This record gives sequence, C-alpha cells and structure tokens, in this order.
Amino acid sequence: MAIKSGWYALGNLGTNIFSQTFATFALFFYIDHLRAPLGAITAAMAVQSVWHAVLNPAIGQLSDRTRTRFGRRIPYIAGFSLPLGIIFFLLWHPMVSHRWLAEYFLVIVILFDLTYLTVVLNWTSLFPEMFRTIGERSRAQSPRQVLGVIALLIGVAAPPLLYGHLGWTMMGLILAVIGTAGFFLSLHGSREQPAAAPPAHWSLWESWKLLKDFRGFRQFLAMNFFVQLTLGLIPAVLPFYAKYVLHISHGLLSLVLATIFVTALILIVPWTHLIRRIGSHRSIRWTIVLLACGIIPFSWATSLTVILVSTMVLGAGLAGFLTLADVLMAEIIDHDASVAGIRREGVFYGVNGFILRLGVSVQALLLYVVLHSTGYHANSQGYANPAVQDGFRVLVSLIPLLFLVAAFAVIQRFSVPESSKQRSPLALRE
Repeated sequence: MAIKSGWYALGNLGTNIFSQTFATFALFFYIDHLRAPLGAITAAMAVQSVWHAVLNPAIGQLSDRTRTRFGRRIPYIAGFSLPLGIIFFLLWHPMVSHRWLAEYFLVIVILFDLTYLTVVLNWTSLFPEMFRTIGERSRAQSPRQVLGVIALLIGVAAPPLLYGHLGWTMMGLILAVIGTAGFFLSLHGSREQPAAAPPAHWSLWESWKLLKDFRGFRQFLAMNFFVQLTLGLIPAVLPFYAKYVLHISHGLLSLVLATIFVTALILIVPWTHLIRRIGSHRSIRWTIVLLACGIIPFSWATSLTVILVSTMVLGAGLAGFLTLADVLMAEIIDHDASVAGIRREGVFYGVNGFILRLGVSVQALLLYVVLHSTGYHANSQGYANPAVQDGFRVLVSLIPLLFLVAAFAVIQRFSVPESSKQRSPLALRE
C-alpha cells in the first residue's frame, strides 16, 4: 500500500506545478512583463474559465463511461501527459508578435485546459477508488500531499528565481519536464479493475439533476468554491503586491512564497493524525479559521517580518485544506455510492471542477476592476500610487477574508457522513 501510494502521489508534481505556476504567474507574465493589454488578457481568462468549467463534467462523464483493458482512467493519463507538458512550455514561450499576444494567450490556455483536465481529472478520480477507509485515505494523503506541497513550492516559489536568472522560457521548460515526468511516474502506482466497476448508464443531465438534490455535495461545492477562490486569488496577486506594495526583490518574493509551502509541508503529517483523531468535519472548520488568520495582516503590514509570520499561519491552514479536500470528496462519493449503487468519481470531480473554474472568472473580473479603477500602470521601477497599493491590499486580504467567512458558514453543518474506520460493505463487495 505504501509503495503504491508513493508512486501514485508523484502525479501531484504535475498537478500542482502546472496549475499553481499558471495561477500565480500567467497574468503577471502577460500583463506586467509582456505588457499585453489588461482588458484583453483578463477577458481571455474569463473565456478560458467558462471553457474549463464546461469541460470538467464532460470529461468526467466520458471517463466514467470509458471501458478499456487498461482501465477507465489510466489511458487518458498516459496519452495526454506529454501534450500537456508541451503546451505548458509554449505558454511561457510566446511564438507571436506583441500585437497577437492576447489571441495567442487565449488559444494556449484553451489547449492547456483541455489537456490538463483530461490528465488531472482522471488521475484524481483514482484516489477514492484505490483507497477506501479513513485510515487508507489519510495515509495515502501523506505522501500525496507532501509531494503536492513540494510541487507547490517548485511551482510558486521557484519561478521568481528561475525567470530572474534564466528567463521565462527556461523556467517554462524546466517546470514542464518535471511536471510531465511526475504524471508518467505516477502510472507505476495507479491501479484499476475495469471489470469490477459497474457500467455508468447515467447521462450527464441525469447526473446534474441528481447532484442538484444532494445537499451535502452542494455544501461542499460552496465551501470548496470560496476556499479555492481565496487560494487562487492570493498567489495571483502576490507578485504584484510584492513589487508595488512591499517593493521587494524576486529573491524575497520567493522567500515569502516558500514560507507558505514549507510550513504546509512540515504540517501535513500532523494534520493527517489530527484528522484521524477529530474527524474531517471539525478539521475543515479549523482549516478555514487558520487561513483567515493568515491573510488578515496583509491588509496593513509593511514589514517583511510580519508578512513572513502571516504566511506561516497561511501555510498551516493550507496544509489542512490540501489534506482534507479529497478526503471530503471521497466521503461524498462513498455516500452517493451507498445510495445509488454506482461509483461515479468522474462525474463528481467533473461537477466540482465546473464550479471551481467559474471562480477564475470571478478572479479575473476582480483583478480587472481593481487595477483599472485604481489607475494601475505596469512599470519596471515598481512605482504605484496609494490607490493602486490599497487595491492590491484589498485583493489579497479583505476580499479573500469575506470568501472564507462564507466558506465557514456553509460547511459548519456538513451533512455527509464521515469516512468509516472499517472498509465499507460496498468496498468489500468490489
């Protein structure tokens, strides 16, 4: 079990390096470095968000219906990992003139989403199928999330050093190679039993209708939407915040970002034990509280020391959320399977991804409104008037805090049963 989960966990290298590097630096690269038009790039992000949202349930349904001698999920991971790595590299190596940057960005991110979702949704859908009890899931989450946080560290903290010394193209190439290798290596620990899975006769529309009546899933979706929107908005704004508010170098930005993920890396194993002791429901509430405490000082701090302490608290909350997100989703899938008699991991992850991706549109809209209304202008000196600086503080602190309050409110009485300590009857039959 430990060896299998260790190999499987390597998929988190590609999952988090690709997603977090994109979420943190894509807008900064195209808007601040390449000086592409703000409105066109944020509009492209909004279009990409809708495209990504629509793809999620469609790919999930296709995955659930797939039948091959290699399984439902593994052929997609094996076939799309290399194209994903190539497209990720091209994101950081524009092959057009400045005039066509916005159009190039839109095409690349559409292709990136198609390949990324195909690989990651199938890789993620293996988790509840391979690991069934709270013990198995929490133990499997340890190596998975340790590698996941290492990938976050590489994808978020390393880029300022890489593009600062080697340039954006080499940064894209290095990260593309690491992420693609992670997906291929994860296949050594990925196992399916195609014949054991009951056929998925549910149509996409029937699945949506059923999930609409699943109160616990709606609670999870709302909570996950607000938390993920927070965790997406903060890193996307931090490069701007570091340059125009804190006036710190690329190296110190790497230190700020690294503090978040090193703290999370250290605390993943303690979180695993805490979840097994107090359960997933109480743990997720503590996670949200820690995240909120970590972002409050960004609204007023000017000292790097205060920022570093805040990022440690933020990292503690991040460790809990990374460990809990898939545990909670697995509990939802188990509960649905006990009622419907069919396991539909792809549909649940697809609908979850649909809802989450709409948050990118919200993120792009917030960034555009704040930067446009405050008079932001990209410049190499890091100069920004007080209105622009206040705008970045609102984006990185006040708005995320409101999202976290909403997340806590909706998950306070989570109605889905927690994972049992024993393997369920359904799991035993399989």
